[in-house]
Amino acid sequence: MRRGKVPPDPRGGHIRLHWELVDSVAWRALSWADRGLWIAMRRKLLNSNNGNIEATLATLRHAGFTSSATLAKCLRSLMCAGFIDKTRQGGVAYGQKVCSLYRFTDEAVFDMPKIDVKAQPATHDWRRFKTIAEVRGQLRAAH
Repeated sequence: MRRGKVPPDPRGGHIRLHWELVDSVAWRALSWADRGLWIAMRRKLLNSNNGNIEATLATLRHAGFTSSATLAKCLRSLMCAGFIDKTRQGGVAYGQKVCSLYRFTDEAVFDMPKIDVKAQPATHDWRRFKTIAEVRGQLRAAH
């Protein structure tokens, strides 16, 4: 092995859950299902694909999401609380079905012209909330 090269971890990758995020009022206002969806989506994040994260029922079934209503509610909650944002609206376009794509707001997005995603810095939208009541009010209004 070359000197200075770190061997790959035999356990695989990891998901970083920073204390700032866990200690935020927005995170504390989320349900366990919302947090589980965030973790399942975060598993798909690699070095440069932020903004190209899909959250379809077919790809999240292994994570325990079996209801499209639950998945839609959790996606709305994560977007409302500022943890994710939509980068492409899904549906039928140009004669083919495309899924919605999402980005994590605590990571920068690189330019991906093939899927029409523009580069942008991390926005940390979840930081705008000051109280749990404020977040829960937003979540009630979104549902």
